Parts: sequence; C-alpha cells; structure tokens
Amino acid sequence: MQRIPPFRTLDALRGFAAVWVVMVHSCDRFLGANNLALVHQPLYAFAIRGQLGVIFFFIISGYCITAAAHSALYSGKSLNRYALERGRRIFPPYWIALLLGVLIQVLLSFAESHHWIAKINHPGTLVWTPRYWVANLTLTQSELHSDYENVVFWSLCYEVTFYAIVGLWLWVSQRVARSRGMASGQLTLILGLAGTTYATLLVLIIFAIPVFPFDLWHQFALGGILFYVLEARDETVAGYSRRFRLMLNGVAGVAIVLSVAFAVLRQLGGSDIGHPSSSVRTLVALLLCLFLAGIRRFDARIAKSGWMRPLLWLGAASYSLYLVHPLVLPFIDVTCRRAGLDGGRYWIAFWIQVVVAVGFGRLFYQLIERHCISSQQVKRLREEHVG
Repeated sequence: MQRIPPFRTLDALRGFAAVWVVMVHSCDRFLGANNLALVHQPLYAFAIRGQLGVIFFFIISGYCITAAAHSALYSGKSLNRYALERGRRIFPPYWIALLLGVLIQVLLSFAESHHWIAKINHPGTLVWTPRYWVANLTLTQSELHSDYENVVFWSLCYEVTFYAIVGLWLWVSQRVARSRGMASGQLTLILGLAGTTYATLLVLIIFAIPVFPFDLWHQFALGGILFYVLEARDETVAGYSRRFRLMLNGVAGVAIVLSVAFAVLRQLGGSDIGHPSSSVRTLVALLLCLFLAGIRRFDARIAKSGWMRPLLWLGAASYSLYLVHPLVLPFIDVTCRRAGLDGGRYWIAFWIQVVVAVGFGRLFYQLIERHCISSQQVKRLREEHVG
C-alpha cells in the first residue's frame, strides 16, 4: 500500500475548532444572563456559534478513523490492536479530566457547605449512583441516560460509538479480505460505512426521529468518505482503479444528495441560543468537506506558512483544551465580573477566559495527553512545529 501523506491542515483546523468551542463557553453564561441584546455584536455573534466547531472535530475524526481502519485492513492489524490504539488516545486524558472535575465539585461542595464561599456558577453536578459512575467512566452516558460530569463529554460519547461501528466493519472486512482477497475486503469496508450512512440519513429524512448515535453519524461518515475520495490510490483495487474511482465518486455523490435532502427537509433542534439546527450543522459539514477537498493538493505548501504555526500548536493540544476548558472558565467568569468586567466591558473578561483556557489546555497536554500519543505521532507533531 502506498504511504498516504499527512493532511496537516486537519491539525490546524482542530486548533481553530477547539478555540471556537472555548469562545462559546466564554460568553454563553454572560449572554444568557439578561444580555441577549448583545448577541448581535460581531464578537459575540461569532463566538456564540462555537458549537459548530464540534462539527469540525466530527469531520476530522471521521477522516482520521477511516484512515486508521484503511491502514489496519492492509497491514493486517488486529481488531484488538485497533481498539487499543483508539482507547489509549481518548480514555486516559478523559479519565484525568473526569477526575479533575470530580475533585473540583467535591471541593466546591465542601466549601459551600461550610459557608466559605458563595454558591458559584460552575457546571456539573455529582450524582452518587452506580449508573452515573459507570456511564461517566465508560463514556456511555447517552446509552445509559445518565448526566455528564462535564458538559463537553456528550460529543465524546458519539466519537467512541463511531470508533466502535468502524471497528465492526473493519472486523467484517478483514474476514472478507482473508477469504476473497484484499479488493473485496476494501470494498466491504467502504460500502459498509456508506450503507450505514445512507440508512441513517434516510431514517432521519423519513421519520425525523433522532436516535443516538445515528442522528449525527453522517457528520463523521462524510469525513470518512472524504478520506477515500481524496486518498484512494490505484493499487487499492488492483486492475480496477478507474472503475474504483468512479464507484467512490458515486458513493460520495449519494451521501451528498442525501445530506442536502436532510438539511432541506428537516429542521431538528436549534431552538436554544448557541445550538444550531440540524440543517445548519449538516450544511456546515458539507461545506467543510468541500473546502478540504479543494485544499488537499496544496496542503504541504499551506503547512509551511508561518501563520499556520499557531494553529498547529493549538491543534496538537486541541483535545486537552476541549476536555478541560469548562473546568476553569466559570472561575474566571465570576472573578472578572466581580472585578467590574461586566456589561459593555465583558469583552475583556471574554478574552481573558480564552487565553487562560488555552494555557491550561496546553499544560494539560504537556503533563497528560502527550504521554498517551504514539511516538510516531509525537515525532510528526514536532516536525510540523519546527517547520
């Protein structure tokens, strides 16, 4: 199998997406506290739509996990190894962030019960039940209908479920490859992921019933389909390269048509401030895929640009930033407001929150997440940052 060159712009987009999510959580408490009249100011109008940054993560994850499955199929990597690598990447940093959140909640509750501090506006409420802890330790809050210890954990539930479904199709494809050849195995993986996407979109279009995790599956899957359209090589299916490419284009075309139909025909969610509807989310996902398809050939040149370095630096720590920023923002928000940075001056508090959250996220990356990344990925990230 020909080595696929890294798509470094994806790392930069991770950094942008993480900061955008931090921005929405740096102003949603302020805007929701009788300040909605300010939501049309340019800064807040952009920041409050930061949940769209999660779509960036979903598309990029779909691309990268499909690439991992593609590589595992050709290299003969076992399903256990695939699962171990995915779990190692997501769970240890998550568990540490979960522990930090629990410690903060315990300390706040203790301080409040002794009247050392006033009740503070901090997310998360500990529920001392076995289901709560099992769900939060295994990222199965959605399946077990449990509360989230941290508000951002909802998206990770979708992500690990996507990993599992891709892993299931990888398992099927590996068995097909052993019995019928690599070409058949590869087609099984592609068509399995595409068929799941078509089925979930058709159900959403016809019944308009969002069911976890398939209500957002297409956002991941569009990234996976994009991987095959951009990165498939002639040897992928020996002797059928042109036919294979036509098939891929057809797979992508059907996914785009169904996604557009869903965006046009159904409006699910989107009633609350900062929570875009399913139509907006789907259209953003499609536009992002088109953007990535357009710049793929220029990626190496773009990655060498000086203005990309800050985004690549942020992208390396994007997961850490996503995990821990809700732990620090409420404290900064309260402190800044008590210092008089409220109303028309809240924009100063807003930027203080963003800067402190980025610093805390980078520190968490250095101390925790960096040790959960493979040595090959650490080396690649260092090369990108050096230039």
